[in-house]
Amino acid sequence: MKLRIAWAILPILLLAPSCGGKADRRGIDLALTLAPATVTDSLFLKLDFDFKTAADFRKLDPGCRIFVHFWRMNSKEMLLQDDHLPVKDTGAWAANDRVHYSRTVFIPQFLNEFDVDFEGYEEIKLSVGLYKPGSQEKPIALFEKKLNVQPASINAPEIVYDEGWNEIETDANAPEPFTKSWRWTTARSVCVIENPKKECTLLIKGGVNKSVLADQKLTLKLNGALLEEFVPDALFTREYTVTPEMMGNAEEFTLEFLCDKVFTPNKISPDSKDNRELGMQLFFLYFREKVK
Repeated sequence: MKLRIAWAILPILLLAPSCGGKADRRGIDLALTLAPATVTDSLFLKLDFDFKTAADFRKLDPGCRIFVHFWRMNSKEMLLQDDHLPVKDTGAWAANDRVHYSRTVFIPQFLNEFDVDFEGYEEIKLSVGLYKPGSQEKPIALFEKKLNVQPASINAPEIVYDEGWNEIETDANAPEPFTKSWRWTTARSVCVIENPKKECTLLIKGGVNKSVLADQKLTLKLNGALLEEFVPDALFTREYTVTPEMMGNAEEFTLEFLCDKVFTPNKISPDSKDNRELGMQLFFLYFREKVK
């Protein structure tokens, strides 16, 4: 089953918990498995859904959605959600049925491990169930679990922005969460990454200025070997599986960003005082052990 990644935080569905008594699950049971088992922030988390219906299952309306809500326990705020339609329409579910699929969500970076009150983790609550959009019926709660989320630094390989990088820039009003901060490369920019010596996922979200360099070519090298060479779109995403062989035996390896063309803003616009050499924008760089 192909994994689906939830990038955006969707509008919040407020759920009223049932008062007293055992929740009515309509003859539905949900087993939900998380991978990896140790949850940190700045992490892609795989959710494996396994719905089973019993002999006493009561038929559902078509078009019911699955709600997946991660709540911060202390602040009572929604951290993220991944409401979605199941792979099989709920109107077609039957007694003694099974609906099984996987999705992937991104746990954003939200922990401040330098806060004097930070205790090394934050407790969040994961709630999952069914609801019919526009209906006055109560949602059907199927799963709830409390998770202790640790900082990514606990087990994420360290990434050092070594040669050829400009300083971080931010735009709090950017419409997409992954474009709120970025670094510009130069013609050659290098990251030095701690070698976990395990199969990992490398994900890059970047951008180029097509109005200035329409045919700019980007070359990516990992440990000096060609990873990919391409002409990127104005906004682009690249995902790679990096094997231990590709990273080598040393304690660190390099990831290079090479732009065949660069520009200087004050040479493009007379009003600009920006004399930096700019290649591409790096919005997001993710490197973690591959979720199986």
